[in-house]
Order: sequence, then structure tokens, then C-alpha cells
Amino acid sequence: MELVNSVLPFFHKNAEIFIFLLAMIFCICVFFLVNSIGRDIFSLYKRRFYLKVDKGLRDVVVLVEPSQVFTMTMVLAIFFGPLIFIVTNLVVALTVVGIVLFAPPIILSIMKERRSDSFIKQLPDALAAMSSSMNSGLNLIKAMQQVVKNQPEPIAQEFAQVMVENRVGHDLNDSLDDLAERIGRQEVVLMNSAIKISRAVGGNLGETLQILSHTLREKSKVEGKVRALTSMGKAQGNLAMGFPVFMGYVFFKLEPEAMNLLFTSKLGWIWLGVMGTMALMGAILIKKVVTIDI
Repeated sequence: MELVNSVLPFFHKNAEIFIFLLAMIFCICVFFLVNSIGRDIFSLYKRRFYLKVDKGLRDVVVLVEPSQVFTMTMVLAIFFGPLIFIVTNLVVALTVVGIVLFAPPIILSIMKERRSDSFIKQLPDALAAMSSSMNSGLNLIKAMQQVVKNQPEPIAQEFAQVMVENRVGHDLNDSLDDLAERIGRQEVVLMNSAIKISRAVGGNLGETLQILSHTLREKSKVEGKVRALTSMGKAQGNLAMGFPVFMGYVFFKLEPEAMNLLFTSKLGWIWLGVMGTMALMGAILIKKVVTIDI
């Protein structure tokens, strides 16, 4: 009891020092914890970034290392983050940094889709050219070389990749499978199946490719008609998604005090959630209606 009575005045006298030391220890522990978690999160992000970007670069045949894209992304995030924060606020700055960090895989995915679309548009002409070459006496490899020589990008570049792999000893079937994986379209799978079956069991491959070319042309025409007929439904879906947002902006400008209740009260958040859910369900249903697989 006497020891406690003698120690308590010491603690009361130096309470600020002890509080400061405890706060410092707490901050150090939090720093190391956050630093460790941050390193793990950054390492996971970097690993996933490299995987996605490396596959995306190979799909679009861009001769750039993933490390270069990663370095450029980090530089842009570090540059734009503080700049946007100074000009606007923290929320906008974090949003811009997030967009910059996750933009490269999305951009590469869009580039792949456009490249695949261009490839499929050029594929009927290339198959017809291969058919003519084979009917004139050339073999399959020579016919592909004529496609590389005479056809435009990207189909010439893709077939050139197949030819390069074939020259270094890679099996042609495996190279065609890699081509189908890069393009990711059913038309390339049909072409590969025709070539593989003809090589395995024999037959007139030139005539088969000519029929396949005609089939793909007719398929493209039907898809164009379907897109034309469903474009109105897609436009209505976009209008249904955008019109409520536009009207909300107009009402916010006309009656800001009343509209602020949507963002500052629990009932307002509930109604925003209900409206967002209904709009999302409507968009999904409209997309299912206007999406027709051929």
C-alpha cells in the first residue's frame, strides 16, 4: 500500500510524459502494421498487374515489357494524385489515382476487342485468298505466307506470328490454337477445326476454306442486320440509365436544399439505393433482350 501511495504521485506528476510515450509506441506499432499490410497489398497488386498486362500485351502483339507499363502507371499516379488534390480535394484525387492504377488492363482489353473485331472482318477475305492459293497448287504454309504478304493488319501480323513459330519448330496446330486464344472468337476456332481435320484425314482444304469464307460473310451480314434491329433497344436502355441522372442533376440545380436530403439522410440513402438497384436491373434486362447470339 505504501509502495502504491509512493508511485501514484510520480505517475500523476509525469502523466503527460507517459501519455506521450504510449502514444508514440502506439503510432509506431500502427505504422509497422500498416506498412506490412501495405507491402502485402502492393505486392499482390503488382503481381496481378504483371499477369494481366503481360497477357494483354501478348494478345495485342505489342512489344513492350510489363515492367515499363507498371513504371509508367506509378509515375502517372504519383504525378496526378498530388496535382488533383491541390486543385480539387482528397476524394477526387483518390478517384483519379484509382482510375490510373487500374486503367492499363482495361485499356488493353478494349484494344484486344477492337483488334479481334478487325481480324474477324478481314478473315473471310484471307480465307478466300488462301483457298485461291491452294487451288493454284500451293500448300497450306505457302498460302499463309501469301496472307502475310498481301493482307492488311492485324490479320497479316497474326499469321506472321504463326509462321515465325512454325519456322522455329513449333507445331502448326499449337500455333493456331494460340492464335484462337489471342483473338478469342468462334470464327477462328472454326478455321482451326477445318485445317486440323483436313490435315488429319485429307480432303480438299481449298474448297473447305472457300465454303467457310462464304459462311463467315453470310454470318457477318446477319450480325449486321441484328445490330441494326437491336440498336433502338440499346439506345432506349442508355436513355433509361442516363435520363434519371440528368433529371436528378436538373432538380439539384433547381432545389439544392431539397435534393441534399438524398445524400445527407438515411432515408435519402435508402431511396438512392433502391433507384440504383432498379436502374441496374433494368439495364441488365434490356441487355439480355437486345443481345442475340448467332
